[in-house]
Amino acid sequence: MLCPAPVRPSLRARLLVPGALAAFAGAVVLLAVLHLDRRLAPLDPVSTMLSDYALSPGRRLWDVALLLTSGGSALLLVALYRRGLMANPALVAAKALWCVSLLAVALFAKDPQGGAITATGKIHLYASAVTCLSLPVVGWALGRRHRDDPRWRRFATWSRRLALAAIPFYLPFIVPFAVNVVLGGHLPTVATGLVERLMMVLEIALLAVLGYWAHRAMRPAGVHVRA
Repeated sequence: MLCPAPVRPSLRARLLVPGALAAFAGAVVLLAVLHLDRRLAPLDPVSTMLSDYALSPGRRLWDVALLLTSGGSALLLVALYRRGLMANPALVAAKALWCVSLLAVALFAKDPQGGAITATGKIHLYASAVTCLSLPVVGWALGRRHRDDPRWRRFATWSRRLALAAIPFYLPFIVPFAVNVVLGGHLPTVATGLVERLMMVLEIALLAVLGYWAHRAMRPAGVHVRA
């Protein structure tokens, strides 16, 4: 009589999600240090933007936090793909775009306030816009795709909720950006640093939900038969 016997995933596959969550935790710690230690970053978290940390004495901590988030997101992308949760090529591309745009934000610093506009600053601006939008799009689309699956309904619901909750915080950035850069207008940016930080908290929470979702989706990678 033939019966299936599960094959345990390889050690590398089992470490994808723990590695991603560890990277996210490290990034959160570094961001907390930047917000609490005024010697590293003498910035007002209510009025100054997150990108201003790249111009502070603690800029290396900021860069490492972005690199950890990007690397952890890449591991999470592989885990979600291998476990069948993110099989849609468009979703894979959007998640990869989130990873790449985070790298660009780390590599290309913003222009100082009131300074000359440089190519580096423009790249940073465009990369920041993509970063803010790409992850909520992934979270919403992934949740919508699995909303009727009884196994994943709870994860899908939270994924959609967090993604939709982040969008209102994104609008104060994208509307002036579209008017000023795309349409050539002169609309002032009304968003504050507090708005951006609230959006960051929602996106970190979304990453945590996706990570736990990928962890719960771990299943045997294949089966073999035996007598």
